[in-house]
Amino acid sequence: MIMMTMILKADSNNVINGVPVNEYMLTNHNPNNIEMPSASMEGKVIGITIHNTDWITTIEGTTPAEQYTRATVNGNMKDVRVHYYCDDTCAWQNLPLTLSGWHAADGDGSGNRRTIAIECIMSSAYNDTDKKSEDNCARLAAALLKMYNLSIDNLYTHTYWLNVRDGKKGSIDELNVMYNSYKMCPAYILPHWNEFKAKVQSYMGEPAPVPKPKTARKYLYRVRKTWQDTKSQVGNVIKLRKSKIITGIKKIL
Repeated sequence: MIMMTMILKADSNNVINGVPVNEYMLTNHNPNNIEMPSASMEGKVIGITIHNTDWITTIEGTTPAEQYTRATVNGNMKDVRVHYYCDDTCAWQNLPLTLSGWHAADGDGSGNRRTIAIECIMSSAYNDTDKKSEDNCARLAAALLKMYNLSIDNLYTHTYWLNVRDGKKGSIDELNVMYNSYKMCPAYILPHWNEFKAKVQSYMGEPAPVPKPKTARKYLYRVRKTWQDTKSQVGNVIKLRKSKIITGIKKIL
């Protein structure tokens, strides 16, 4: 007997920041009665959380993002519920943006309850297909940040929320990439997270921050005939070669 695979038909299609987005809300399509989150994010969104999930082989006429959505409907994604799956072709939206997801492994923490989740479908090969998926993810994340009037500092990794959950301390940038034994995610983007973040910022139409040039360390010299003879001091000099008196020199860091 030949089994027919029913490819999902989106309820609506639009383009967000150059990314075709297919809407198929699990709140409207749940024939298998899979468990669904119920916490509202209305007026509570504080950021976008980026994940990676692995590339999968698809049948003709569909994409990995559709297939992951279909796997969720069929109960094959366990308790993972995200807002978007994103591949090299398009994105599929699974949850309304007013509804929390299950994706950050922080229970009722802000990762699950207050951020929009994007699963970027990639592989360790980091080939042209993977880079296109990542680019689509960056475009979508940028559009969502702007939609909620958020900044690039409201872009999070899954690992950030694990580190917060585990009580680790640090800046957002530090916690986004800090090692966590539970999971390092987005696994394929984390090795170049700063570059990804800069790409998102560029798609927000904002220039990336210019690193401040490192200032050369300066040393201050006090010049005296002898160090004990304080009255003979001839000011302070930055460069030793400017001093004509070379005895009794002490360097102050």
